[in-house]
Amino acid sequence: MAITSPYGRQWISPAASSAFCESLIQADECCAKGQTQRALALYHHGSNFNKIAKRRLNIAKKQLRKSYSLDISRYVGEQLGLGFIDWYPGFERDISSIIDLFSRAGLKPHTTAVEDADILVAGAYGNRLLTEPELSDDKLVIFVTGENLCPSYDIHDFSISTRSRSFCGKNIRLPQWLSDLSFDTNKIILRPCRTGSQYYSAGPRDLLVSAIYNNSTPEREELLHCLRREFGRDNVHVYGSHRTGEVDKFEILSRTVINVCLENSLGEGYVTEKLLHARAMGCKALYWGDSSFSEDFQADGIFNIRNAGTLKDVLDWCRFQLQTPGPRKQDWCHVDPLIFAKNPISTCDVSKIAEWSSVVLAWRTC
Repeated sequence: MAITSPYGRQWISPAASSAFCESLIQADECCAKGQTQRALALYHHGSNFNKIAKRRLNIAKKQLRKSYSLDISRYVGEQLGLGFIDWYPGFERDISSIIDLFSRAGLKPHTTAVEDADILVAGAYGNRLLTEPELSDDKLVIFVTGENLCPSYDIHDFSISTRSRSFCGKNIRLPQWLSDLSFDTNKIILRPCRTGSQYYSAGPRDLLVSAIYNNSTPEREELLHCLRREFGRDNVHVYGSHRTGEVDKFEILSRTVINVCLENSLGEGYVTEKLLHARAMGCKALYWGDSSFSEDFQADGIFNIRNAGTLKDVLDWCRFQLQTPGPRKQDWCHVDPLIFAKNPISTCDVSKIAEWSSVVLAWRTC
């Protein structure tokens, strides 16, 4: 499991190196190609010294038992039982996007109890995988996180994370902001932050600068101090559920010229909903994050503070943007596709999910 200190450093066990054994990677590729006998031989050989290869053998045995059971119709084809483990309370309302990824990969997922699952979908909010290792003895484990965390491949077999790298085919990127969108024919729809009206009254953008956050990082506090000193305290508005109570975020953004949206931390590919919400609501975005944001969003209207040479550059950009505020957005629901660098639905390569699932499915046709 991904373990971090209060200072943000993540520790991953040296045992994770066994996941990158050449014979294991080759065996997984054989499963994807339907070369089950070759895969089985490689897993058998690796199981003498590699715990991950041993788990692959257990997966094969379990699936073979299922395929020979009397209730064979329940297990044939591409049906997969997904068990969710180490998630936060109430996660059930948020997993539709994960199930949709498996469906888009041509699979037939259904949720099930952890004990009965074919695949464990592991979050980063608990430690059952560590304290009850027997739960994953005969199951594939796919780590899913929108946080700035890296999978630990001695525990997780594959991962859907914010990282851009494939890690030898073990990872695909799912930026956190993508789960805030849904797609209806040719429309991109923003999921609501809270219940309420979808429309706001017409009018000017009367909030020059806004920031909505709870995590008081030094970067945020220093920047807001400088903005208040430059543009006046009454023109820089700060909100957050822990400081001002719950607010209608989209209503505030619809009235804002410049939104200060700083990530909580820096990580390759780590771009959260903060930037999406600001741009979808028509704000100019004063951003702090990884430069890879430009692979997701058009750079126009976004200033990444990390690229600023001096504070004067930041203030000059803000001053210019405040002179030309855009029209107030009335309908928050529909997102202008022009804010994206590419079609957002293509951001996550679901073909890899089908390939990983072959480690389970390959044995059903033996």
